[in-house]
Amino acid sequence: MRRPAAFLLFLAGALLPCPAFSEKTPAWPELLLPRTELAETDNALHRWRPLLPSLFPTDPALSESLVDLSSPLTPAPDAALRTWLATVQPVLSQTTLRPGERLQLPRLHGPETPFPDHQPLRQLATVRVIALKAAWAAGHHDEAVSLALENLALSRELLATQEGLIPLLNASGIWQISLDGVYWLTREPDLTPAQAATLQTALFRDQSLVVTALNRAFRGEFTFFTRLVIDRLPRTRDPELLLSSIGSLGMTTPEPPEEGEPRLTVATREIFDPEATLQAASADIHGWLTAFTATSRHPRGLTETHTYPRLLGYAREIPALLRYASQDGPPTPEQLAAANAELATVENPIGKLFLIITTSQWEPLSASVFRRESQRSALTGLLAWRRLGRPVPWKDLVTAGLLAEPPADPFSSTALRLDLKPARLWSVAANGTDEGGAGDGENFGQPADLVWPASPKR
Repeated sequence: MRRPAAFLLFLAGALLPCPAFSEKTPAWPELLLPRTELAETDNALHRWRPLLPSLFPTDPALSESLVDLSSPLTPAPDAALRTWLATVQPVLSQTTLRPGERLQLPRLHGPETPFPDHQPLRQLATVRVIALKAAWAAGHHDEAVSLALENLALSRELLATQEGLIPLLNASGIWQISLDGVYWLTREPDLTPAQAATLQTALFRDQSLVVTALNRAFRGEFTFFTRLVIDRLPRTRDPELLLSSIGSLGMTTPEPPEEGEPRLTVATREIFDPEATLQAASADIHGWLTAFTATSRHPRGLTETHTYPRLLGYAREIPALLRYASQDGPPTPEQLAAANAELATVENPIGKLFLIITTSQWEPLSASVFRRESQRSALTGLLAWRRLGRPVPWKDLVTAGLLAEPPADPFSSTALRLDLKPARLWSVAANGTDEGGAGDGENFGQPADLVWPASPKR
């Protein structure tokens, strides 16, 4: 591909204001995420990989049932699925973390990195949720609670060790499956106060997990994507070769325009400053990390106040170059001259173009992970109700010693909302607007609020 795709061309013509932004950020090497390779004997994945394929049923109907039954609103599995679960019970028993074991995914090596472990690990969490429902229905309640705890341990370990945005999204999805399993148990009438306390303790342990996970993912993306792609870009003053390399994210050999095609002039000065580009990318990410650590809540609007002003500022410096790099048709002589003029006068024009094109949409990623945190927070409250035996206001649970403080809503500056009749908890979700907490607990898609009724409709 000769030129980058046009998916961020809108930046060049954006009409949003570009406020001044100044922030002291550390030198970019300080943002790099260190990695120490685990020995195979310490990495549970090496032991699990031969076992995980057996968790995929060969019967399509069973596969579809697994997906349906992973919902927190669906009942225990039917006889056919219980029969299949019995055949994979030895695998479930062996795919747990042993003392001293960790989970470490293979090292990322740029945008072409495959992720062969993601789907098998997600399947493990899904099958375990179905197994806990089957165990509960069979009267093996402590076994069901243990399966829920194993899933929480799996998601906790993945979130604490992942190193990039795609691994974060996969680990976050597994966390969602694990939390849904706990939610299912939370609404079972026979859950004892002791079992509720066991589950609640495990959830309390993960109170800071979301911040740890986001910090690792953002730093990992900088380390194993941004820095690596920048390292791959050719050190040349030929803008066409640089544009070609950016267009493929450094995955293919850069190619100049074909003979006779209009092209940019080879510059007489440096037009790409890798160090400055890395520093600018790290400054953007550092702002997000600071926000996560400062509040432990979703930093709504940080895109508009932090990331976009930088990118819009770059776009205003190189509008002609951005247009040239993005448009499908051949440039006019005037467009070519304007782009050449920017290459001759703007500092680090290629680096700024690179940042416009490759900077991730951080805010939706943050919202997605904090959505799981809101459910973790809600479950601590629902389990406190189960321990007490009835729904009561937050202050009563704190007084009773069942909560240290009201469960926080990561999408607002307050605690989660609650209502006692019918008993339910809810988060205002990513838009920050309280819509009254209507919902059945599925929370599929983009609901107005994230809602967790304390009891299912019988």
